[in-house]
Amino acid sequence: MNHHAPSTRRRALLAACLALAWTPLCGCQVRRVIELRSQPPGATVRLDDRLVGETPLDLPFVHHGTRRVTCTLEGYQPLVRVVEIDAPWWARFPLDLFSEVLLPLGWRDVHRVEIALEPEGGELDESELRALLRKAETLRRAGPTGPRPEQPPPRPGEEPSP
Repeated sequence: MNHHAPSTRRRALLAACLALAWTPLCGCQVRRVIELRSQPPGATVRLDDRLVGETPLDLPFVHHGTRRVTCTLEGYQPLVRVVEIDAPWWARFPLDLFSEVLLPLGWRDVHRVEIALEPEGGELDESELRALLRKAETLRRAGPTGPRPEQPPPRPGEEPSP
């Protein structure tokens, strides 16, 4: 006869009750969001070269780190910004073990990115126009393969390369 069976059953029942009691808290995980706002609103947003939507935009994310945000809007100059998404104190090792696993209390990690787009300038001044025309002429002469880097002058006694 096994007299340890009731004790084992009690432990299993206690473990099941604790797991069920802890289950509602597991839904309270950390919410990480990048809030992207632009002035004017309605700009197309690319995050790390991936199209993600139009501003205003609340974008969930998983990992902290450096992100490249690109915003474009007709009539405005495109804007590229590198944004550092830093982890809050409670999301750094070893505290993240407690805040995300043992005590998932519904932490919120919100990073707001404000983008001010500049209207496109329709006029070029004379020096900008000359520089643009020089670039265009260089590309025209280069042909379909593109411009070649300039060759250094030949050394004395060397044949010039074609």
